[in-house]
Amino acid sequence: MYIPKSFQETDREVLFQFIRNNSFALLVSTGDDGIPVATHLPIELMPIADGQFQLVGHLAKANPQGKLLARATPSLAIFSGAHSYISSSWYDHVNVPTWNYLSVHVTGQTSILTNEETLDFLRQQVDNYEAKSACPVSVESMTEAYVRREMRGLVAFSMTIDSLQGAAKLSQNRDDRNYKAIISELRQTGDANADALADEMAARRPLPASPSNVNITS
Repeated sequence: MYIPKSFQETDREVLFQFIRNNSFALLVSTGDDGIPVATHLPIELMPIADGQFQLVGHLAKANPQGKLLARATPSLAIFSGAHSYISSSWYDHVNVPTWNYLSVHVTGQTSILTNEETLDFLRQQVDNYEAKSACPVSVESMTEAYVRREMRGLVAFSMTIDSLQGAAKLSQNRDDRNYKAIISELRQTGDANADALADEMAARRPLPASPSNVNITS
């Protein structure tokens, strides 16, 4: 993806943690007719050997994209985070509005998991998402036999991580005064996405408090 240098996120561990925190992704592959196909699904970052990682997920067997994944198809996984419109009225000068966002793109080759690999993956995935549930379920609580029957309706896959790109477009090109104004305005929108974006901006560039009699917006 196109990422201006000032918005590039290159820290591998930061990018991996972003994937863990924003695992509901968009998987894009190109069909035999050259037309891209895509599926929204949770994709997990899983360790393999020697500090390396891969992506693992599953989709419905009836989904035509599943047939592509068995061919070592080059694919793109897109992980999106907080995002929000940035009004130019929040600046102390004339400028155009924009959109701030966080995103990670991963490209790689896909392959299909065996039944045993699929079952092991489902155990880990269910345990991960059930961890905060008041009454967590597991593959064992559903019974392995039941889960194996349900597995007939899905295709589980792994994907190599051949390239990893991160974009953190967070108004890094603004001076402290306008940067702080953007954070303040985002917090006033009442939107959860905007609030999460403000938190990320505040964490990345801690700013001193302004005197109470100074108006930082115009």
